[in-house]
Amino acid sequence: MIETVALVHVRDLRVLLVRTHGRKAFYLPGGKYEPGETDLAALTREVAEETGCALLPETVRPYGVFEGTAHGQPPGTEVRITCYFGEFTGEPTASSEIAECGYHTYDEYSAMAETAPVVHAIVDDLHRRQLI
Repeated sequence: MIETVALVHVRDLRVLLVRTHGRKAFYLPGGKYEPGETDLAALTREVAEETGCALLPETVRPYGVFEGTAHGQPPGTEVRITCYFGEFTGEPTASSEIAECGYHTYDEYSAMAETAPVVHAIVDDLHRRQLI
């Protein structure tokens, strides 16, 4: 099981997504924990690394935990994404490890040729909740 943390940031009924170099699928900003990191520490670090934005810790609140097949990993690999809502300072831009960064509607995401199963489940959940 790959354990990760991710930011769910919605603006104007669009969710913030990033795509790493060499991949076609978009993901929520976030990633794996470094040894000893708390959820907040990992989330703060990953958001800064991927978007150049500073997460505002006082705005971070739980969204949900999603599990399923890990995209782009060997067969049988599972991922658990612990998601948080949160706000940040600055405007998200692609960093050195990120090829693209931007906000997407539910329809835009659903029309993408390749998606990560667990991220798709999160986007579907956001849509069901009428957040995007």
